[in-house]
Amino acid sequence: MNILNFKLFKTLFFYQLLFFLLLAVFPINAATISSEFKSGNSRIAPGEFLPVSVKLVNFGSQKRIDVIVNYKILDANNKEIYLESETVAVETTASFIKRIQLPYTIKHGLYTLVSSLNYPYQKQPAVSKFPFLVEEKIGGFFKSDLILYSIAFVLVILIAIVLTYLLAGVGRKRRVIFHDYSDKSKEQMIYYEMLSDIISEMRLRIGDDALEIAKNIPDLEINGKNGLIINIKNEPAKIIALLISRYEKLLGKKISFGLRPKRR
Repeated sequence: MNILNFKLFKTLFFYQLLFFLLLAVFPINAATISSEFKSGNSRIAPGEFLPVSVKLVNFGSQKRIDVIVNYKILDANNKEIYLESETVAVETTASFIKRIQLPYTIKHGLYTLVSSLNYPYQKQPAVSKFPFLVEEKIGGFFKSDLILYSIAFVLVILIAIVLTYLLAGVGRKRRVIFHDYSDKSKEQMIYYEMLSDIISEMRLRIGDDALEIAKNIPDLEINGKNGLIINIKNEPAKIIALLISRYEKLLGKKISFGLRPKRR
């Protein structure tokens, strides 16, 4: 080894020795902390606990590092309404759930949770933030949800009422109305019932046009609203035949009618 190389080796050895001595006297913490803050709650009521998931990871240090975690809540105007700090020892990884109770007097609105991290030899604190909504509860339900549930409930009731009314109306229209002719003699009653039943069944098929046709039958007097036979002024068989003929002409086909159920 020549003299030049020996001097260069001696110089490098001296600086390496000096570097290790400095580390021994003034230890430098080369670790960094990776942090993760998140919450599963986007809405919360006054007085409830806001759960915050915290995960701290220690990189580059074999020793425990004491980390100061700050929790701060800001309102929509960036005004601080809550502040809390805690020290967490981190060797490799520290994961925990921080539960922050909101003040009972906190008002409805949008807020922001700001979490900051401080540890030794850190240049700038690590900051994480996320928004959440504070909303009042009534009977265990958020106020906005309760309003929506109430509106939906009222709509369901209204729809049920309308459907019931419509179905009842259809049922009334499709039901054969049997008028009572017990005040007539037995010989007359059968013709009154036959004519009345024919008109009622035709109302199911063609609507109130059946009443208009019946009103135009000669010698037949009826109630134009409900089809009640008021008077038969001529031969009943002829009137029945003429009425059926006009209905068949309107429909363009032969028709048949059911008989009124027999009385027990």
